[in-house]
Amino acid sequence: MKTILHTIGPEQREDLLVKLRSELERVSGLRFAYVYGSVLDGDRIHDVDVGVFLDQMTVAQQMNTADALSVQLSAAVGFPVDIRVLNEAPLSFLYHVLRGRLVLCRDETFLTDLLEDVASRYLDLAPFLRNATKDAFAA
Repeated sequence: MKTILHTIGPEQREDLLVKLRSELERVSGLRFAYVYGSVLDGDRIHDVDVGVFLDQMTVAQQMNTADALSVQLSAAVGFPVDIRVLNEAPLSFLYHVLRGRLVLCRDETFLTDLLEDVASRYLDLAPFLRNATKDAFAA
């Protein structure tokens, strides 16, 4: 499958983030949403990465919600949108996403507590991850 790259400038990026927020505000059961990845860093993207934390749902409900959101947001912003549910995400991935850009937050206390917990646990683990990576790629 061929990857299609889209060009996005700073103004278009800001418009995209406004549209995402507008669409996400209509979604019930959403605690917060972050945009992360290439859409924040560069001018060439193949999709828009969005991490969402959902209220209490089964894994099947989370998957269905993510799929529906992907379709809805892709249509709204004109770029493919990749949704990742963060509820059970691995620590290192969650840390990466939370370093992105907050688009919507409905529970600041919950998000603040989560940010503190993730940062603390990740920073405790980071030296071990670096050493494991070095060991894995050592020749």
